[in-house]
Amino acid sequence: MGSLMAEQNPLEPRWNRLDHHVKVHLPIILGVAILSALLTGLVTTPVRRVEGYAPEQPIPFSHQMHAGSMKIDCRYCHIGVETGRHAAIPASSICMNCHSVAALDRPGVKLLRAAYADNRPMVWRRIHRLPDFVYFSHNLHIAAKIDCEYCHGKVREMEVASQAVSLSMGSCLSCHRNVQQRVPVVLPGLSGPENCSACHRALV
Repeated sequence: MGSLMAEQNPLEPRWNRLDHHVKVHLPIILGVAILSALLTGLVTTPVRRVEGYAPEQPIPFSHQMHAGSMKIDCRYCHIGVETGRHAAIPASSICMNCHSVAALDRPGVKLLRAAYADNRPMVWRRIHRLPDFVYFSHNLHIAAKIDCEYCHGKVREMEVASQAVSLSMGSCLSCHRNVQQRVPVVLPGLSGPENCSACHRALV
């Protein structure tokens, strides 16, 4: 019996150390990992969803001049908003409808024309982007007579386009719940859906 106890004693400290690691160190490690993930998520919210986000574009473009002073309708450049979910970023060919003859001496227009002549697409940096799990349709909102500025801000006054309105779930729900108060010109009796599946659905 004594010899058996002597054989087991050398193993006992190792089991005690393992037990100590499981009970003390493992919870600490897991706690630090979870806290780090949460803090990282809070601190590094994607800049594209933050009000004021205004990425540098390949060439300067003034919405204030085009949509404001010249009163060019948003739908002329951002085609598709009336017929589909997405508002397309304009192709250079759309820009060239005017800039084949207009403002030829401007530096930005010169860069645009050179890229178009070389068949190089102008890579605009997207400003507004919803998470992949969110369904949003431009044409439904346009059909309801909701003006672009209620989601995109007063773009007609922006020299440099930026994100002016939060695209958070709370912001969308606030409008859906109070659309008659938030949007002056809207279809009578219109209200936005509040059920989860309206915005969170399988994208096809």
